[in-house]
Amino acid sequence: MTKLIMTYTTQGIVLKKIPAGEVDAIVVLYTRDFGKIRAFVQGVKKESAKLKGHIEPFSLSSVQFVIGNTGERLTYAQMLQSWPVIRDDFGRLAKAFYMTELIDRHCLVSEPDNDVWELLLVSLAALNQEGRRAGEVTKSFEHDLLECLGYAGEKDISVLGQGIALY
Repeated sequence: MTKLIMTYTTQGIVLKKIPAGEVDAIVVLYTRDFGKIRAFVQGVKKESAKLKGHIEPFSLSSVQFVIGNTGERLTYAQMLQSWPVIRDDFGRLAKAFYMTELIDRHCLVSEPDNDVWELLLVSLAALNQEGRRAGEVTKSFEHDLLECLGYAGEKDISVLGQGIALY
């Protein structure tokens, strides 16, 4: 009997990449259609790995994955946006890490939320604009994330619990 393997394709923003062994990694993505997923990426640290440059933190990528017995496994990725202004500015990089960490900590796995997806995408795009003040983008992100998560009216992101250091 042949087992049918379903392949899923969507866009995702890499929240973080976690080493798993010598050449493998686990990537945490917030995707347009599936919400947050944790996907195993086999051999990504090898010099010849085809996915290597396409799943860096903050990257917007078109991704393909399968769901196996041990969870999601990334099979394809094509970077769509790398946010070069963020990557070249340490202050903006810190803000981007902060925003993606908030998403990772406060969004559940496999719970898609189009408002959270749009907020993250728009906020990274705004942070990538040289004329925009990074602090204002981050404050706006915090406020809008609280609304998306059902905490409208709260004045401070600390309502979500343990704080995340910006620097």
